[in-house]
Amino acid sequence: MAAAPLLDPAWTTWDVVIVGAGPAGAATAITLANCGQRVLLVEKRGSPSFKLGESLPPASIGLVRHFLGDPESPDQQLPGLFRTAGNIALWGNEQAEITDFFFTPTGHGLCVDRLAFDEALCTKAIAAGATLLRDVRFQSCTRIESGNFNWQLTLTSRAGIRQVRARYLVDCSGRQAVVARMLGVPRLYQGDRLFAYAQWFSCSGGDDDRYTRIEATPHGWWYSNRLPGSGGNETRRLVVLHTDKDLPAARLAASRQGFDQLLDGSTHIALLLKARGYRSCGSIRGAPAHSQRLRDFCGDAWMAVGDAAQAYDPLSSQGIDKALRTASHAGHMIHYALTDSSQGATGLDGRNPYIHRYDQEQHRLWQAFSSQRNFYYGVQTRWSDQVFWQRRRQPANESSQFSTDETEPGGNGAI
Repeated sequence: MAAAPLLDPAWTTWDVVIVGAGPAGAATAITLANCGQRVLLVEKRGSPSFKLGESLPPASIGLVRHFLGDPESPDQQLPGLFRTAGNIALWGNEQAEITDFFFTPTGHGLCVDRLAFDEALCTKAIAAGATLLRDVRFQSCTRIESGNFNWQLTLTSRAGIRQVRARYLVDCSGRQAVVARMLGVPRLYQGDRLFAYAQWFSCSGGDDDRYTRIEATPHGWWYSNRLPGSGGNETRRLVVLHTDKDLPAARLAASRQGFDQLLDGSTHIALLLKARGYRSCGSIRGAPAHSQRLRDFCGDAWMAVGDAAQAYDPLSSQGIDKALRTASHAGHMIHYALTDSSQGATGLDGRNPYIHRYDQEQHRLWQAFSSQRNFYYGVQTRWSDQVFWQRRRQPANESSQFSTDETEPGGNGAI
């Protein structure tokens, strides 16, 4: 999809500018555009080539349908997904526990190709009336008081530099939270250095396994799922090790030989790969997976949504669900706040009842996630002498979780 020309003089004033066009940004744009707001969606990447696949539980399917329609309908033209049957976990003990989605209202979950999924959401945002700029980077923002506008933003690309004005600014830039950092808002961390090391595998034979597999080990935990979008006779599978970046296992996982050595120590994922003739392909990729949140989720005429506001340990399986659900809530609250503000009712900071409602919901979600995280890690007691598990049995007090960007637990990018 071609990006629009950055220097078009008509593109200078907006109701809302959203930085980041991932699921949270695109869904926020869809919601606001459907409400009649003039929305600019800014994405620093031109054409992303790497995103891990993701599994969606049955409870998330209705949310996907809300934004994309029936994702399995041929009319949606959303390739790269298939139904998942449930979860198989070796966690609290050596006995596999099976969660079968057959007994849920939908009867299945979904595994999605993130590149195709994100592109479908962006297409929907454009169809709703939002404007998307790709390969354009958010450079800076300055508070102004000029009519109804509160922000002047500087955007950069290979085409040059452009300044635009907006009534409201939304940070959907993911874990980097570039807008919040520009505004001096610190990030709080859960107290670990969790990092995800991903390796793709392929086989020439079939693989009818439709379960998401999770397995605890002394140095962390494994995740594996068969991937949609395999071509020809090739079947692909993603295997991810989650461990703390400062542990010896992390140094091993960063190389193919070390990754394979660790994988051989797994109980059932390694056996599954060998039984179906899988071979590793491509390079190992990695990304931070620790839990984090902003100290402030919103401020005067700005708000953070999705992972920019709070990012969860992948064990929660809430990535896309949280992005879409909070984006819908944020979009509606911003629309209501802008509508009331234009009538002179209130300002656009935390005292605005709609912005305050969003802020309260974000705090509630963080508390719920933290309790869930502590419970699931606490269930696993087999390796109480291992550092990885010891760290997760000592929940940090939130007031002690503050960390500057220079000491970010998981680092800032892929391997």
